[in-house]
Amino acid sequence: MFLMNDKVLWGAVALAFILSIVFYPLLPADMAIHYDVSNRPNTAINKTAGVLIFPVLMVVCMLFRKRIVQLFLIVYFLLIVHIAVLWLAL
Repeated sequence: MFLMNDKVLWGAVALAFILSIVFYPLLPADMAIHYDVSNRPNTAINKTAGVLIFPVLMVVCMLFRKRIVQLFLIVYFLLIVHIAVLWLAL
């Protein structure tokens, strides 16, 4: 299956790190990670932690994917979430 190919999975991880590097200068010092019902941010984290948390989780999933096969799906899910978080932080 194409999505389970190691090169494709590591490419997704690399894409997450590249997006983090490209968007890092454009992001605010504190990134909102949670919004209240009126769509105002009520929880924020440091920009560095915000751009690295999902790519690092992707690497961890890649390292353990041989033991738990379903982890390859989490890699793609984390990539999508990472893109959404970066977009919302802009």
